[in-house]
Amino acid sequence: MDDKLFRELDANLKQAVKVAKGASAPKSVYVMLTPANIKAIRASVKMSQAVFARSFQLSLDTVKGWEQGKRKPDAAAANYLRMIKADPKYVQRTLAAWGIPS
Repeated sequence: MDDKLFRELDANLKQAVKVAKGASAPKSVYVMLTPANIKAIRASVKMSQAVFARSFQLSLDTVKGWEQGKRKPDAAAANYLRMIKADPKYVQRTLAAWGIPS
């Protein structure tokens, strides 16, 4: 493990201990989506990668990268994926209302 990664992990663990003891509030909460989570979201709307990307205005290469673990969605993209999972039709209607074809 390189020094930078170790220092980052060490700092995060120290922060987690402070939060657990109630001495500090969490700075941010970020729940990672795994490649399997992302594939499951796409599967739940019964779309191929190409159709999913086109329907939700995403790059096909990005969707492939997420599902293969080569890329990770940032916080905004992860939240967008969660919205798609929760109500894909609403997301598509919202895109259409803004004149964005799906």
